[in-house]
Amino acid sequence: MANKAIALLLADADTLSTYSGSSESSGWSDVSSIRSEFSEDDNDEDRLFFPLMHYIIRLRRKRVDDYLHIVESWTEVEFKNRLGLSRKLAYRLIDDLEKSGCIANHKFGLKPLEPRLCFYIFLSFIANTEPLTPIATKFDISISSTFRVIRRVVAWLLTKMNEAIKWPQDISDVRTICDSFHGKTGISNLLGIIDCTHVKIEKPKNAREYCNTKGYFSIILQATIDANLQFTNIYCGEPGSTSCTRVLKKSPIYHTATQNQSALFPHNSFLIGHSGYPSLSWLVPPFRENKRLTLHQREFNICHAAARKLSDKAFNLLKSRFRRIKLFTVYRNIAFITDTIVAACILHNYCLNEND
Repeated sequence: MANKAIALLLADADTLSTYSGSSESSGWSDVSSIRSEFSEDDNDEDRLFFPLMHYIIRLRRKRVDDYLHIVESWTEVEFKNRLGLSRKLAYRLIDDLEKSGCIANHKFGLKPLEPRLCFYIFLSFIANTEPLTPIATKFDISISSTFRVIRRVVAWLLTKMNEAIKWPQDISDVRTICDSFHGKTGISNLLGIIDCTHVKIEKPKNAREYCNTKGYFSIILQATIDANLQFTNIYCGEPGSTSCTRVLKKSPIYHTATQNQSALFPHNSFLIGHSGYPSLSWLVPPFRENKRLTLHQREFNICHAAARKLSDKAFNLLKSRFRRIKLFTVYRNIAFITDTIVAACILHNYCLNEND
């Protein structure tokens, strides 16, 4: 009888004791229903297991409350180092998440996971490279529930993309960015830097397509960056073997600029990119090094190279803040990986807007 009770305890532990589970009274009713399955001839010692089961149920429900209390007790520096962004910004986004309705407010009569918990689960995932198991253990929910929460928060962040990642909307915005670039790089009419970075992934099914020139499997993130390291446009998801030029020509920004250049690049503004990019009326790579370059062209190349370091700095900041973007282990769903990268870019801009 004792062994049977323990087996039931292990089998039903998630159902009875997740943070999203029922109240204490409903926990007792679950235990009572289990008790009713046994005959009245049970030994007295067997009945000790039911209070033990109830105690463990209450203990596991308390664990997640304790961990949330630990998170709230972190200093500002600890909070940012462990979750990637400031507590102030996290609270604001949690409020937005709660108002969005993306997190269910019911769960078939059971208490749902609150938005605060869901957002902390997502931040724990994206700010670190640890697998889902320790994250699920910390928050005391199943691995499947953890992954489901992460996908919901990612989907919600994608709805905020147009708000967070914006191309300069009017002439004043264009002039502000160009002036900022001129002050930092000495290049006039510079509206942004375009560049690509590779996000390392596990070997996918069509491995050859995703193997890049450095010999590992990756997804490409193309971004344009302003003088403050914010992303003004992103395009993500192309396989790692794709060249930067091919990625550019597949991206929406290329098609829009080709059809209506003045809409994106007014007053002769332009982007700069490394030597792998084509020379276009709105995209300027460095002059190819040869003995016939003029002094002015050589000086421009020096300024060009210094300006491109800003894109490296932006990508490094993205990957150091959200370490999951350095490497996606285990996960082989390309759509999920791509969406998560975009969500990280959105959070990157939110952080910079908050001077974080």
